Amino acid sequence: MEDYSEKRLYERYDYQEPVSLHRYESQDQFYAAKMYNYSSGGMYLRTNEEMTVGQHVYVRLKNYYADSKGPEKYKNYSGYIRWSDELGTSVPSGQYGYGVEYTKPVYY
Repeated sequence: MEDYSEKRLYERYDYQEPVSLHRYESQDQFYAAKMYNYSSGGMYLRTNEEMTVGQHVYVRLKNYYADSKGPEKYKNYSGYIRWSDELGTSVPSGQYGYGVEYTKPVYY
């Protein structure tokens, strides 16, 4: 497996949190997902919903705390699916993993 950490612009932090995932074109429909890590440039999450690379999405955190210094500081994130990984049905939290790049960097 290739180490991508040297190619990243922002440091990545582990953080597991349930989120809601919305497609830009259908914001009234959401999908259960779970965030596994984040950075100022994006996040990694898993869901059962199949998305396409390049798709515009919104991510809403279920636990929001405006005074936080982590990802829960913001209630919503806007971004694009930059890469995907089919995880298979053996993964209990979902069968797809996605790298979401924010539309603009977020600072914590």
